[in-house]
Amino acid sequence: MKKQLYRIVTGILAVAWMCLIFSFSNQPATESSKVSGGLCHRLVERANDTLHLDMTEKQQLTMAEKIEYPVRKAAHMTEYAILGLLSFTFYRGILKKEKRQFLAALLTAAVYAATDEFHQYFIPGRSAEVMDVCIDTLGASIGLAILFFTLKVVRKHCQKSKLTLQ
Repeated sequence: MKKQLYRIVTGILAVAWMCLIFSFSNQPATESSKVSGGLCHRLVERANDTLHLDMTEKQQLTMAEKIEYPVRKAAHMTEYAILGLLSFTFYRGILKKEKRQFLAALLTAAVYAATDEFHQYFIPGRSAEVMDVCIDTLGASIGLAILFFTLKVVRKHCQKSKLTLQ
């Protein structure tokens, strides 16, 4: 019963995260740019105030425009890193071998990234970019790599402490 509940809960979490990604991708370009541009402007304002940079409003806007692209791509990578981790937890309840769990999670994120880009093709002002699929898949890879090495370190520590972590 516990395994079945685990599968249901982790599956719901992964699908819910996919729905969140879908909702972001469903925004027209103007709306999406307004959101990310506003965030970047607030980041630059905070940096200006905190670091006492004495930037003018025009300089802040210019800086916000310069960082918008990398901030957007970092956000995509983070979204897909989380999707990779949620997918891994789902496959953990289904597949026995850990290598297959990692591979299935990565493939799920990559396929979802491709379908998400296809979806964006039909949204006003948006486009479908192969490079974005690669960036999203890289995000999932990084998230899964961090998980892999974290598990390795924790298991090594637990082994030294004569504890077990399954």
